[in-house]
Amino acid sequence: MHWDFVNLVEVLAQQLAAGEQALREEQAVYGLDSLDELQLHERLAAGLVGQYAVAREVHYPSTRGRKLTHRKRCDLVLAPLGRPLRLDSRPPDLFDPPQMTEPADALWLEMKCAYQYREGGRRHGGYGAQWRGGVVRDLEKMENETEIRHAALAMVVFTHSREMFDKDVELLEDVLAVKGVLAGFRQTRSVPIWERMGHRFASIAVWPTIQR
Repeated sequence: MHWDFVNLVEVLAQQLAAGEQALREEQAVYGLDSLDELQLHERLAAGLVGQYAVAREVHYPSTRGRKLTHRKRCDLVLAPLGRPLRLDSRPPDLFDPPQMTEPADALWLEMKCAYQYREGGRRHGGYGAQWRGGVVRDLEKMENETEIRHAALAMVVFTHSREMFDKDVELLEDVLAVKGVLAGFRQTRSVPIWERMGHRFASIAVWPTIQR
């Protein structure tokens, strides 16, 4: 199975652009940057449905056999259209499609968000931590899943400038190198947004993991 990360980041960026355009037409007071991480997950997942079979909050294969409440979950798992992911949390039944995607062939996608500013234009004190902590943990978690062959991390970032985003992407990759976390060549896109709380760009970066 080959996964096209260029297409993936394009589809995600298009969904951000469509959301921004809709808010402009509504002359909405609040923008995309007012959405929390879960709300952004929902919006982006909805935009992926036309291109992929999408499953949300899927348990990682390595936790099979544990209580469901003790199993780690992945934000989104993508499979080819018409071939949904085979879930290990329930037995197969007569209503399953004739062709399903095994976990090893699906694309496991963790998503994170970072905001340079808070509502009111105040700088977000946790902006740097939003990049470093969760991103490193998610990449480590995915690359050590022996039953997964395809995984990636997607990050949605709201900044005042594209230059800030580019700089922080490079700084993050320096952190990953120091920690010995493996990640493939990134794909990035940026979408201009109306400035409502200090942000002028919604950007997305996707890093494929290198499975150990």
